[in-house]
Amino acid sequence: MKRLFTPAIVLLLLLNDATGLAQENNLQLTPSIMNQRYCAVNGNVDALQLTLSLRYTNTGRGKLILYKGNRLFYQMFISRSGEEAAARRNELRTTHSRYFDEQPEKIVASAPGRVFTILSPGDSYETRQIISVPVTRDGGKGIYNVSIGAGEHVLSVTSSTWYESQKIAQQLRERWRSRGFLWTNPLVSNSINFVVDENRAPIVCQ
Repeated sequence: MKRLFTPAIVLLLLLNDATGLAQENNLQLTPSIMNQRYCAVNGNVDALQLTLSLRYTNTGRGKLILYKGNRLFYQMFISRSGEEAAARRNELRTTHSRYFDEQPEKIVASAPGRVFTILSPGDSYETRQIISVPVTRDGGKGIYNVSIGAGEHVLSVTSSTWYESQKIAQQLRERWRSRGFLWTNPLVSNSINFVVDENRAPIVCQ
C-alpha cells in the first residue's frame, strides 16, 4: 500500500537545523517541468498536474552519497513573481511525498546499498515527481493557500534527502567516509516559472 503524508513541520525543522558544510561538499537541486495537464475536479476547481524533473548535482569537490529510496517528501512553494518568491510571499504551499512500505529498504550496512547513489564532482542524479496544484476555473482569482488563478507563477521546491535519525546518519557517515560524504540536509531549489492557462480543457484523470 502506498501511504501519503504531509510532514511539513519535520521538513522545516530539518531545514532549520541544517548547518553549513565544508566547501568540498555541496549539492544543488534543480527542478524543471517535463509535462503539465489539467484534470477536472469539480465545477469550481481544476487540478494542474505537473511532472517535475528533480536533478541533484554534486557541485562540490568531493564525492557525495545520496539517498534515493522510497521515503522522501517535498514542499512546493508557489508565488506570483520572482520578487515575491525571494521575499517568501507564497500564494500556495503544498507537501507531497512518496512512501512505499511494501518495499523494505536496507539502510544500515557496511557499504551504501541500492537505495543510495554516489555522485562524483559534477555528476547528477535525476528523479521525477508528480504534483497536483488546485487551479480556480473561469478566470477566478486564487484563494490564499488554497488555489491559484490563471497567469504566470513561480515555483520552488524544498526536498528532504534523509528520513532516518541523525545518529544513524553520523554512524554511516563515519563508516562510509572512504566512499564519499553522506548527504542528509534538506535542499532548496532555484525558482522556475510556469503558466496556468485561462482557456484550458481539463480531462478526467486517473
